[in-house]
Amino acid sequence: MRAPQKKTNRVEKVNSLIQHILGPVLHENLRGADGIVTITKVETSKDLRWAKIWISIVNGDDDAVLGTLKNNIYEIQGELNRMLEMKIVPRISFHLDTGARYAEHINEIFKEIEHEREDNGNE
Repeated sequence: MRAPQKKTNRVEKVNSLIQHILGPVLHENLRGADGIVTITKVETSKDLRWAKIWISIVNGDDDAVLGTLKNNIYEIQGELNRMLEMKIVPRISFHLDTGARYAEHINEIFKEIEHEREDNGNE
């Protein structure tokens, strides 16, 4: 039985390169869109054929931003193909990373609980 394989250094380097390259490309493609878009994580398959791009959207419409990215996917992929010097460039797909938003929501709940305790303690 084979042990599960860890991410190789090559995959980690490709993840980092894709994130570095796509940051300015997304900024250019989303010019005029509401909100701030950040690439939070890139997950490239072990065979380097596919890459999931996880994005976080602050103060913007998730559906509108994802729609714009979907409409411009060929242009974005083309930029990546030109800039990433590899024989086979991973095909990209965009996914919404809701982790930061969820953490912010939980933090707000804790603040509400704290305010309720303070109010109850003063009565």
